[in-house]
Amino acid sequence: MELASPALRRAVSAVAAASVAVTLAAACTSTGQDDEDADGVGRIVFADSHDTTRGRQIKRLVDAWNGRHPDERVEMVELPENSDDQRAQLVAHAQDAAAAREREAGGEAAAATGADACYDVVSIDIIRTAEFARWGYIVPLDRDEFEAEAFLARPIEGASYRGGLWAIPLRADVGLLYYRKDVLDQAGEHVPKTWEALHRTALRVAPANKLAGYVTQLGAYEGFTVNAMEAFWDTGGEILGPKGEILARPEALRDGIDRLHQGISEGWIPRETLSFNEEGSRAAFQDGTALFMRNWTYAYQVLNSSGSRVAGRFGVAPLPTPSSLGGWNLALSRCSRHRDTARRFMRFLTGPESQRTLFSQAGVAPTRKALYDDAALRSAYPHLAIMREGIEGARTRPVTPYYDQVSSLIQTHLRRALVEPGTMNREWVAVRDRELRILNEQMRTAADGR
Repeated sequence: MELASPALRRAVSAVAAASVAVTLAAACTSTGQDDEDADGVGRIVFADSHDTTRGRQIKRLVDAWNGRHPDERVEMVELPENSDDQRAQLVAHAQDAAAAREREAGGEAAAATGADACYDVVSIDIIRTAEFARWGYIVPLDRDEFEAEAFLARPIEGASYRGGLWAIPLRADVGLLYYRKDVLDQAGEHVPKTWEALHRTALRVAPANKLAGYVTQLGAYEGFTVNAMEAFWDTGGEILGPKGEILARPEALRDGIDRLHQGISEGWIPRETLSFNEEGSRAAFQDGTALFMRNWTYAYQVLNSSGSRVAGRFGVAPLPTPSSLGGWNLALSRCSRHRDTARRFMRFLTGPESQRTLFSQAGVAPTRKALYDDAALRSAYPHLAIMREGIEGARTRPVTPYYDQVSSLIQTHLRRALVEPGTMNREWVAVRDRELRILNEQMRTAADGR
């Protein structure tokens, strides 16, 4: 779904005019003709989120590349773990690099930091691909060169924009339901396949075992948007239509936000979850304090690591709701002067052996189809088939250059309805409807040009 209509562009820019203005300024300076030396070889900079993989596997792969290519060394820059903070730093560097190139094109001497401003290869959250493509921060890739057909279809969709390939999937991701297998087996319960079954099981089994029912990510960041979207999809709600039309009608979203409120008010979703990110919920589950957890694929190997209180005592299944497609893509920055090196490094990181290493050593979901059919991997990692099922059935969050503004509106208004004092009692309906109405009106008022 691309948010492309002029009316909706006005809607989100009116809500966050300052943010969009900065982005547009970058667009004006980054879409000029590429330099003739752009396809050169040499040292490049690779920007990725902080390497939290077990054994720092991303850094090890970079070191392996450097050992084989001493004249084309890759400097790895580790960015903040938070996707929003990472985006801010990547955009700032893209703008700085574009401005430096414009000054050079105009005959001005390059600033001392001009060359260093470019991150040649960037790892971007799947939800940022459209934004970075639209504003010219990255350049399109050749599907044949990067063997696009060898990758799972859903991650490739998340790396595409307006029919073109703008990135290549490095890490696929999908939400999974982690559960205490030992506790469910002892209680004679099945793994829930619907939200209603999750609700019933959490209420019935968790208190008897002195456990929280369900932990997830409801903190004030993108994790809340993910959980809200999954709740909306499961109850028939949508934020945007396929042509960018606004579908955030209060009546369509009411059931989704109600179920989160119900879980918190009944106590089987602990109120602490309102401050949890992925690591917060993972730590709670790994400490043995929760019956169920929604989290991404990375958690599997962490939970089974030495010293984990739940190692060998948990299972994993598809979410009982539709899952948001997650993951991170590698993209080639427009500012890069050594694109030949950059493209080969990208192919190296997303190649079969690197993908195998990232999965077997760090639990990162592969993006290449062949690894899911590998008999040795399937035997050693029974959850591999569950991961593929989840990824292939996952839903994509709105594909739009203005995604940050859409997500911010969801967090601002719908999360407020859960955390505002008084919403845990009969005032809930009034607060919920007020915030849903404001969300709808803010988008529509701006879209109407008022």
